[in-house]
Amino acid sequence: MLLPIGIEKHKNLSTSFTRFDHLLQDLGDNRFSGYIKLNFWGYEGVLVLDTGRMVEAYSTEQGVELSGEEAVLRILRKAADPEGSIEVHELSNEVAISLGYAFQSRPYKKDDSTLASFSLGQVFEFLERQSLSGYLDLHFGAQKGNGTVYYLEGTPVEAVVMSSSGKVVCGEPVFSKFVEIGERVKPEVAIHRVIEPRPIMEDEAFLIPWQHQKYIQFWHALFQYVGRLMSEQLKKNKFYENVLKVCSEVSDHYPFLDPENGDVRISAGAFQVKRVLHHRSFRQGIAMLLHKVLQLAPPRRLRKLDLKQIIADVKKIADDLGINDKQIDSQTLIIQVFRGLT
Repeated sequence: MLLPIGIEKHKNLSTSFTRFDHLLQDLGDNRFSGYIKLNFWGYEGVLVLDTGRMVEAYSTEQGVELSGEEAVLRILRKAADPEGSIEVHELSNEVAISLGYAFQSRPYKKDDSTLASFSLGQVFEFLERQSLSGYLDLHFGAQKGNGTVYYLEGTPVEAVVMSSSGKVVCGEPVFSKFVEIGERVKPEVAIHRVIEPRPIMEDEAFLIPWQHQKYIQFWHALFQYVGRLMSEQLKKNKFYENVLKVCSEVSDHYPFLDPENGDVRISAGAFQVKRVLHHRSFRQGIAMLLHKVLQLAPPRRLRKLDLKQIIADVKKIADDLGINDKQIDSQTLIIQVFRGLT
């Protein structure tokens, strides 16, 4: 599969001098559609954005291929390493969507039997009738180059060709050239299709500091609330000292909580998130952190707490910040934090 070139916005940005999260924020603010390509020796990652939102990703390293959320997380980690390069290519909205679908697609199993006798023009007509979303790879033989045509619901939205010398060209003229060549040459074809595309739901999958400020404020307010609960129950409240202590203990499983090098900073005065985090891992880590902090309190004190009232209070914290409780799921969260303690 050849990547579309589009408009090259950045080329050979160094990971040693580029804050990847700042680049993401800028592209998000500008509702960018296209992709970011991350290159290291033996590594390639592609992050696809549609109107500023991450919708798909692909990562490959030493034969290990990842896609979806796992690929995003790998790209984010890798982008923090030095001596890599970053490219940014702007695409139209429909081509960006098609590229995202392409990374989810699988081989179309009827290539050999159904299409063996088809000319290239007939293959194009077949894919249109099938309303295919995915891509078609073309191999014109040794010294003749390769091509890729991206499809969105049966419509060819982009065509890419790479000559035997490595030159890459994209656009409508390329597709027309494929049609013309197909009348004289019968290339090898490989069709990949996606039946039920599942783009990444960015707001659900990731905690993004510059987009989710109110959500981060909720966690600050929650820690303040739990700290007050402990003050009411204990003569000597070392809540935030204990938070720091437990952060060190759980940082092997949740590196973002590492007091020295982690991306989350928790204190009485602030709750800071420095980089994009995987949302599910963040919630799991925070719930475990609070649970272990509460375990340091005398059990008889915790048994006096009213769990229903705590859940109601947490729901109100979210409501006061304008956050839907479906996003917080206060009941599940508090049960996780206080399990076996009240």
